[in-house]
Amino acid sequence: MRYMLIGEYIKSRRLDMELKQEDVFEGICSAATFSRLENNKQTPGRSTINALLNRLDLPDDRFFALLSEQELRIDVLRKSIRGDQILFEKATAENRPAIRERALQKLAELEQIMDKDDAVTLQYIRSTKITLGKPEGPYCFQERLDLLMEAIRLTIPRFDLDKIDQFRYSLEEMAILNKIALTYSREGKLKEAVSIYSQLLMYIEKNDVELPNNLNHFCLISHNYAIALAKGQQYKQAIEVAERGQQMGIMYGDYLQLPGFLAIQAECYFFLGEKEKSACLYFQACYLYKAINDEHEFRHIQQEMYEHLGLKLPDYAV
Repeated sequence: MRYMLIGEYIKSRRLDMELKQEDVFEGICSAATFSRLENNKQTPGRSTINALLNRLDLPDDRFFALLSEQELRIDVLRKSIRGDQILFEKATAENRPAIRERALQKLAELEQIMDKDDAVTLQYIRSTKITLGKPEGPYCFQERLDLLMEAIRLTIPRFDLDKIDQFRYSLEEMAILNKIALTYSREGKLKEAVSIYSQLLMYIEKNDVELPNNLNHFCLISHNYAIALAKGQQYKQAIEVAERGQQMGIMYGDYLQLPGFLAIQAECYFFLGEKEKSACLYFQACYLYKAINDEHEFRHIQQEMYEHLGLKLPDYAV
């Protein structure tokens, strides 16, 4: 589909989904801008288009669009920052400061070149800064929660945690919701975390979200949801969620969370008394973490397997 017809396509998709205009544009652009877009009288920037497509459960790579020099710089910066964020989350405490500083410099550059009314890019910047934390370490529970709520309300002004099912979400907004649930989970507030995760998965199913295009978020949410259930000793439910996430990842070729799904099941089966099944899953998780060079998780799962079952990997595999 040609870029000049994006507005027409968005309007058709919105009507098919029986959505009001404000259900799609709220927090992303003005009513006037959205009306002009639907009538092919204006073409907003790429971040705005992408956010609108996400709200309609459409992949942004379905459409061809010529990028301006500014949009190209923003696109390159975001991909580079995403890489730094992944490295930061896997890095040791010793290596994190350098990665954090590099990412913050890129975020500052991104903030300088973005349009001042680009709420979508600003939301991305704030969400990433929250993940990177402060120089002295992560934000405390309340700081992180308040900052995440501020971030999601940049594009969903009326957002309420008690009314998750009343809004539509872009990929970035779902990522922020995942971070909010993770914040509760790490604080030991498992009831709140489980509630958010379950509502997010229900949202994906209820709104017929195109799973192949949202698979990374689905698997990440399933992974963290299963962890929260396991922490709450809901072992059978945790296994069910982890197995489903594992199956979807394998079906659509996304293996990033696969070792995590196996590790969760291994721990749950141990506490359910099925030690042979637990051992088999632990070994699989260890080898996969080793294969993807995730040394931190590899060591953690090794230690957990030894503490639970007294088992070690052979010397040649360590």
